[in-house]
Amino acid sequence: MGARRRAARGCRPRTGRARRAGRLGTLDRGRAGGLSRLRRPGEALGKARGGRGVRLPAGYTLLGAAPVRAAIRDDLVPLLGSWLLAPSLVLPAGAEPIAAGRGAAYRVALPGGVRAVVRLYRRGGLVARAVRQTYLGLRPRPLRELAITAEARRRGVAAAEVLAARVDGRLAYRGALVTAEIAGAETLFEALRTAGTPAARRALAASAGAAVATLHAAGISHADLNLTNILVHPGPAGAAAALVDFDRARMSGGPLGPAPAARRRNLRRLARSLAKLDPEGALAGPEDARAFRAAYDAAGGEPCVC
Repeated sequence: MGARRRAARGCRPRTGRARRAGRLGTLDRGRAGGLSRLRRPGEALGKARGGRGVRLPAGYTLLGAAPVRAAIRDDLVPLLGSWLLAPSLVLPAGAEPIAAGRGAAYRVALPGGVRAVVRLYRRGGLVARAVRQTYLGLRPRPLRELAITAEARRRGVAAAEVLAARVDGRLAYRGALVTAEIAGAETLFEALRTAGTPAARRALAASAGAAVATLHAAGISHADLNLTNILVHPGPAGAAAALVDFDRARMSGGPLGPAPAARRRNLRRLARSLAKLDPEGALAGPEDARAFRAAYDAAGGEPCVC
């Protein structure tokens, strides 16, 4: 009987979208219902501040339907889809808290041997006293951060790669971001604290200066540039730096000019972070500041207004 019904319908071949939905449905214990809404690269995720559209970057797929959806790098969908689309996000066994930041980031080992950092979105400041984890809005910040980070990397910025972003909720939502762990990385603050020689500190300062200059040359203003959002790690030619936490970052079409407000705000924010974490000036002195400025000028093509 079932065969006759299929014959009556003509047994038309499924479209590529339907085949993909069917294949991804096996991630959710064989049920495709939670994976029926798929968005491909280039489709709008909503509007960013200032009216500019935020689009799903190439290489990612947005899965699920409200309240839970996740944008996942294409090759990781079979490994991470079921976990990220579960009703509640449960950290893998052995998740290691990272002390830096707001205490909501964890080093984890994901299926397939993927080493990653999971950051649960948490509010800071006075708002956090009333609402710690919940955000409001039709433009989910985790999806926007994924898109901006991917575009920053495309423009040549040294930034940790975002593997996936998860949103749980509609107008009120919670979020999480999964980024690739950078081998041997530590925050700039920790690296300065453990640097054994003045030359090592100058090298760290120079790597940070070059990374920030590249960020500004790419036309991106970081919303929270501080010593814990700059990671340093061993590179081919010594210390190298990478940036993390592009939440609320802003993009422009071209490089930030020699003295725009955004450039000044970024550099002043970084200076305040150093003053707060190192009030006695034990971690970085005038020589280190000069190394930062020299590397910034050389890498960005604009003088450091700092």
